Amino acid sequence: MAHGDFGLGSLLAPVGVEDFFRDHWEKEPLLLNRGDPAAYAGLLSRRDVEQVIAFTRPKFVDAGVFSAEPPRASTVVQGWLAERPVRDGVIYPGLDDLRRVYAQGKTVVIMTMQQRCMPVAALCRGLEDVFHCPVHANLYMTPQGAQGFAAHFDPHEVFVLQLEGTKHWRLHGCARALPLADERFDVARDQLGSPTEVHLEPGDLLYLPRGFVHEAFTSESASMHLTVGVNVFRWADLLHEAVDILARRDERLRAALPPGAFRAPDPPEGLVDQFRGLAEALARGVDVEASLRLLGDRFFGGLSVLPDDSAGDHAEPAEIGPDTELRRRPGLICRVVRDGGWVSIAFPGGNVGGPLRIASALQFVAETERFAVKDLPDELGAEGKLVLARRLLRERLLAAVRDAPADLGPGIEATGPVCARSGP
Repeated sequence: MAHGDFGLGSLLAPVGVEDFFRDHWEKEPLLLNRGDPAAYAGLLSRRDVEQVIAFTRPKFVDAGVFSAEPPRASTVVQGWLAERPVRDGVIYPGLDDLRRVYAQGKTVVIMTMQQRCMPVAALCRGLEDVFHCPVHANLYMTPQGAQGFAAHFDPHEVFVLQLEGTKHWRLHGCARALPLADERFDVARDQLGSPTEVHLEPGDLLYLPRGFVHEAFTSESASMHLTVGVNVFRWADLLHEAVDILARRDERLRAALPPGAFRAPDPPEGLVDQFRGLAEALARGVDVEASLRLLGDRFFGGLSVLPDDSAGDHAEPAEIGPDTELRRRPGLICRVVRDGGWVSIAFPGGNVGGPLRIASALQFVAETERFAVKDLPDELGAEGKLVLARRLLRERLLAAVRDAPADLGPGIEATGPVCARSGP
């Protein structure tokens, strides 16, 4: 793995991406023991984590765990972003507090690392570009001789990146095939089968499909790993959008259920036939393109703009010419949407649209990382290419190569990790 390059292909190497999707994605775990402790160099170190804690001030909802004698039943403390709703109590502990509970044998978990550290954000954004769904990253720091969570499964796909130290994992097989997003279960010990034992050292990777039961613990060595969660969109999500679209068009779906629909053990007379008729209407009238567009709106609407080194860049777009090289700014994944006689390119922080005659040009921009202005499709004409390029520069989808950040991977800057500042 090239240091600083944390795209899917590099994370999976030497396994090919196509082989991964064919043999493992949503099917079977994948273990990569690389024997390269520096494989994740430039992503995150223990020193970086102290900066994350100090400057982003993660919020811990169980304040009692930081008392002089915390309850021994707790094995994990989880730090959320400040916006997360408060439950039983809240505390913004300092480094000394977290060092103390860590020394007591508790696993410290810092949630949403993609909103706290630039290299992790770039890693997640690169995976979002592949999977087209939200990706999050949580950091786990486990002292030696400790276990955080009991055996459980996750409702999302999981990539485990072992950063420092070692950790032992027990994989108990699939307890729930492809669980829904709200299905989270701990599994009783007597229901677990014979586990597969795996050992992760720095630079190793473990992929776990959702629904696979697992637990992890340390022995002689402490451990620090990053769990990257891929929150897939399911066919059920697309069907929800399709039903919503049809309900806006067909008043039958907007009508109320019959009074007393839930009172009797059996459905009221005619309800089953009416429901089946509506399901058939959905099958006949489903608008797949519109449903995909709404689901895409949900995904792209939730993408934040990642920082780059262009805060003081006020270059005048008019200065560009046909030979000027352009590239998409780091972290700006995009899509092209057609709606009647209008086409637009959407990306985090912006949207640029126009008549259908620019559709091929926008598609070219969406699919091409770096190009010269003259490389845009010829139907625009020389002046039209310059006009579109200037607009995309002004809207900050593109940057002139002379002004672009150093290319050290997807959104990773030469200065190393940059921590977000958020807190009370």
